[in-house]
Amino acid sequence: MAILGKPKGIFDLNDSDKCVGSYMIKSDIKEILKVNESDLSNITFKLIEGVEVVDERQIQKLWYENKIPNAIPVNKSSLDELLLIAIINRTYPAIEIERQLRIHPFSMDLKLTLPDKPPVFIEFDGPYHFAESGRYGKPKHHPLRKKKIIEDKTGIKVINWAYWIQRCESNVKSIFDKKIDGFGVLWSTQVHFGDFIFDDSAQIIEEITKQFNAVDKNGYGYFYGGQTRERNNPEHPILEKIKNGKEDIGIIIPKGYKDINYWIPDKLKE
Repeated sequence: MAILGKPKGIFDLNDSDKCVGSYMIKSDIKEILKVNESDLSNITFKLIEGVEVVDERQIQKLWYENKIPNAIPVNKSSLDELLLIAIINRTYPAIEIERQLRIHPFSMDLKLTLPDKPPVFIEFDGPYHFAESGRYGKPKHHPLRKKKIIEDKTGIKVINWAYWIQRCESNVKSIFDKKIDGFGVLWSTQVHFGDFIFDDSAQIIEEITKQFNAVDKNGYGYFYGGQTRERNNPEHPILEKIKNGKEDIGIIIPKGYKDINYWIPDKLKE
């Protein structure tokens, strides 16, 4: 199963709360990967809304293959991680960021230390922490197992940044300020909540999402767009498929749910 469908929407570092999507702007790529214009000369950009952009999957592939000269070394990282580092640095210029920190027997993706605030670990959780894949099989452990072990071992809070948590400034701020409301978003994933294998999947999703104050008063339906919560976020194509009877609504409903309406987008309640 592929992780992502066709690219939709434009991400913009200058307005990460509102600009959601799979296309990355050339100037943002330069900032995220720490490269110059000439280092991107082998990449074919397209013009969308008058802006030079490229599918983030293409950038990630080229970066993993070391085909972007002078880019930050991969070092077990993901493009999501570097993108988030760019957002963090813009949000908190004084913050200290440590990557791939070894805490036996694990490696933590990020450690964030902000002056006058307790440090936190950030752990990125892609779809196959939750669902089965042809490449990796079933997840070997509960998604929150590592969090508990590291917190017990170090006394430092672990924040699981799952793939449905928007990459944006408000979510970064919400880690350190619980008065800030964050965002969840899904626009092209092909791994849905109904694919999760754990009997307590709904509780897992809730625990992770509440770390960012990203649960809307009506639940999780707003994740699917489009244009929800004053954002320029694309609508996930799964909504039309469900509405047209090509997919069962159960594909977006996780195991262990209590109120099905809490998981359904408004479009599917019409």
